[in-house]
Amino acid sequence: MVDVDLRTAAAFVAAAVALYFLVEQLPYHRKKGALPGPPLVVPFLGSVVHMVRDPARYWEVMAAQAKESGIGLAADWLFGYFIVFIRDSELSHRVFANVRPDAFQLTGHPFGRKLWGADNIIYKFGDEHKELRRRIAPNFTSRALSTYAAIQQRVILAHLRRWLDRSAAAGNKSMPLLVPFRDMNLETSQAVMVGP
Repeated sequence: MVDVDLRTAAAFVAAAVALYFLVEQLPYHRKKGALPGPPLVVPFLGSVVHMVRDPARYWEVMAAQAKESGIGLAADWLFGYFIVFIRDSELSHRVFANVRPDAFQLTGHPFGRKLWGADNIIYKFGDEHKELRRRIAPNFTSRALSTYAAIQQRVILAHLRRWLDRSAAAGNKSMPLLVPFRDMNLETSQAVMVGP
């Protein structure tokens, strides 16, 4: 009697899991349509495991799928959100022109609101967005950008010299550059935005 109940319960649980898996596929496939992307997605997580394990490879695959699609788009599912990867710059401009609360909102990154804050310019709409763009526009004039380029060049060359010296001191052996690149980018941003 107990054995039959366990089999029945196991069958019921298996059917419920299969139904949940199927139900999770429906909104993804409805939105995805003919776009390239994974044929099946893990419920709730989607492709997040692939993205976290090897982020560079994940985005390379997305870019390759978008390129092969002929329209510059690829689709995926991350944490229950449907995402579209856009490779074509002209299409990006057209899409960004239509970002609004009643159409769709820009994500930028699955954790974008936590990383950059909900008040970031990419999450603003309408007059608020236009006003912020108007206020920061002077930072992107030719004169301002040429000033930034000179500061960036100075910082980058200093880092390159340090890396070459460090490599020579180690007998010209290869060295990992992830942390040194991060440090260089942080120093470059600080020197440009705040000062040395």
